[in-house]
Amino acid sequence: MDDGLVVVAGAGGFIGGWLVGALLEDGVRVRAVDVKPADEWHQMFADAENLVLDLRLADACNCALQ
Repeated sequence: MDDGLVVVAGAGGFIGGWLVGALLEDGVRVRAVDVKPADEWHQMFADAENLVLDLRLADACNCALQ
């Protein structure tokens, strides 16, 4: 990716959340995405761009990748 952005789908889950944390520690710009409401995420990082989106929908995918 040209701008160094990584989109993590399922970021509100256990594994996705740990992946977001590891990427942030490595200095990667992260867009964390999950369909679950934000208050149900396993963990959330202030340094990531956190989005609640249903990636089964084309418009949501476009939003996540902008």
